[in-house]
Amino acid sequence: MVATEGWNYIIAGGGLAGCVVASRLKQYQSSARILLIEAGPDVSGNSDILHFSSLNFIGGKFDWGYKSAPQKGYDGRQIDIPSGRALGGGSVINGCGWFRGSRADYDSWGEVVGDQRWSYDGQLPYFKKTEKWYNSTNPESHGIDGKLQIESPISVNRIYPLADTIEQAWEEFGVHKLPGNDFNAGTNIGFGELNENRAQGARQIAPFAYSLDGVTVLTDTIVASILVDKDNKATGVRLADGTEIHSDQVIASAGAYRTPQLLMLSGIGPKETLQKHGIEVKVDIPGVGQNLNDHIMVYLNWKLKDPSKGYAIGSSNAIFAEPRFATGTPISYIASTEVPRPGLEAAIAKDEGKVDPNHYLLKREWAMMENIVMYLAIPPIGTDGTHISTAQMGLKPTSRGTVTIVSKNPADSPVVDPNYFATEVDKSVWRHSLRNITSFMTGNTVLGRDIVECETPFPGFAPLTVDASDEYLDSRVKTHGMSTFHGCGTSAMGTVVDTDLRVKGVQNLRVVDASVLPISIGAHIQAAVYALAEQAAVIISQDKAA
Repeated sequence: MVATEGWNYIIAGGGLAGCVVASRLKQYQSSARILLIEAGPDVSGNSDILHFSSLNFIGGKFDWGYKSAPQKGYDGRQIDIPSGRALGGGSVINGCGWFRGSRADYDSWGEVVGDQRWSYDGQLPYFKKTEKWYNSTNPESHGIDGKLQIESPISVNRIYPLADTIEQAWEEFGVHKLPGNDFNAGTNIGFGELNENRAQGARQIAPFAYSLDGVTVLTDTIVASILVDKDNKATGVRLADGTEIHSDQVIASAGAYRTPQLLMLSGIGPKETLQKHGIEVKVDIPGVGQNLNDHIMVYLNWKLKDPSKGYAIGSSNAIFAEPRFATGTPISYIASTEVPRPGLEAAIAKDEGKVDPNHYLLKREWAMMENIVMYLAIPPIGTDGTHISTAQMGLKPTSRGTVTIVSKNPADSPVVDPNYFATEVDKSVWRHSLRNITSFMTGNTVLGRDIVECETPFPGFAPLTVDASDEYLDSRVKTHGMSTFHGCGTSAMGTVVDTDLRVKGVQNLRVVDASVLPISIGAHIQAAVYALAEQAAVIISQDKAA
C-alpha cells in the first residue's frame, strides 16, 4: 500500500486526461509527489491492445460496459456506453480517430465561459504540443515534436482502390477538399484525409506516450469519495476499502460518467440527489451530472454493382492482404456537411418557441454531420466484398441528458441517460443528412453512376431513398442509432468548475476530463481532451496559491 500522507497531488482516475496531467505535472514540478489512482488494470504488459484490431476490446475486459437508461427518443431502447477501464482509459479501447473539430467549436467554448484561453487560438498551442504530425507543411497548425504520432492513409501508403473515386464523388456533390487535405486545421466544412493517432498502425496508449516515471501509480483501486473538511477544502481521497490518503490537492479525472458520480459520493452535487441517498451535503451544485451530451452514430450498408472489381475488404483483391492495409481503419476521407439554414431555424423555433439570431447554432457556420465511407460491410452483413458502408455522426446535438447515482456505493454503476434524439434540431439534422448520404451514394455522382447499387437495410426496413418520409427516417435512427463513445459535459466549465478547472465552492479540488466540456465539440473528442489536459497541467502548475 502507498503512503497515506505527504502527497502534493492525488489524481482520481488514470484515463487519458489523468495520465497527461500526471506526466506533465511531474515534468513541470519535478519535486512534486503525485499519486495517480486508476480503477482498472495496468495494460502495459499486454501487447495485443496495440494492434489495429484492438477496437474489438470495446465490450471487453477494459470497458466499464455501461448500459444507458431506456431512451425515450429511441422508443425505450437501451444503448451500450463504452468507457475505458484501464490505465490510459479511452485510449486503450477507442478507434484512434484524431479530429479537433472547428475553430468555431473552441471560440464558442471560450465565449460561453468568458475566457479566451479556451478559444481556438488559446488551445492551439496545446493541440500542437500533443502532436507529432506526419508532415511539416503546416507548422502554424500542427506540432512535429509532440507526444503522439499522427498518421494518415497517404502517409503510410494505405491507398485504397476507391480513394480517388470517393474524392471525385464528394467534389461532384459540392463538398470540396479542405486546404492541404487537412481536416485538423480549424476548418471542417468539406472533406479531408482521415487522421489517426497511430505509430505505423500501433495504438498509442496515453501512459506510453506520456511517461509516468516518477509518478506513483495505484491500479485496480476504486476511489470511493473525495475527502472534504468542514471548511470545504479537499484534503485527499477515501478508497473503497476505507483507506484515507491525504494530499494538498485533488484532481478528479474519472471521466464524464464516473467523475460526477465521484463528486456526488463526496457530497458535491444536487442536494436533492445527495439527501435521497443519505449523503451529507458539502456543496450544493445542481449542475453536477447535468448537460450530458454524446454524438449519435448510424451505420449503413451499400451494395456494390460489381463486387468482382475488388473495391471492398473481403473481396478477392490481393491488395487488402498487404501489411500496410492493417495499419489503420479502412477509410480515406472524412466529410463534414452543413444543413440548410431555413430548416435549422424552423427546428430551433419548434424546440424553443422562437428563433434568436444569436442562437449559437446560427451565429457561426457549423458542420452538422460527419460522413465517412468505409471499405467493408458492417454487421449483420458479412465481410465478403459485396458491400461498402457509411458511418454518420451528428456533430452538434442539442439533446442533453444526465448522469446520476443509484446509491452511495461506489461499486454501483452510475445511471447514464444521454437522452438521445430528443430535440427537433437533432431530428431535422438527421433527416436531412440521411437523405443527403443516400443521394451521395446512389445519385448523380461517380459512386451512384458506377459503383453503388442501393442501400441494403437492416431486416424489417426498406432501402433508403431520397424521398423517404420524416417518420421513416426517424425510425431508422431510433432503431440503429448508437453511441460514438463521446460522453462529456457532466461537470461543465461555467456551472460546476471555473475556467481554472476548480470545483466551485471547494478549495483544492479540480476536474480535468471530458466532463468539463461546456459545449458539444463537433468532432471525436479525443484530441480535445488531450489539449484540455495539456493546458490544465500548465494552469495547475502555475497556480502558486494552490
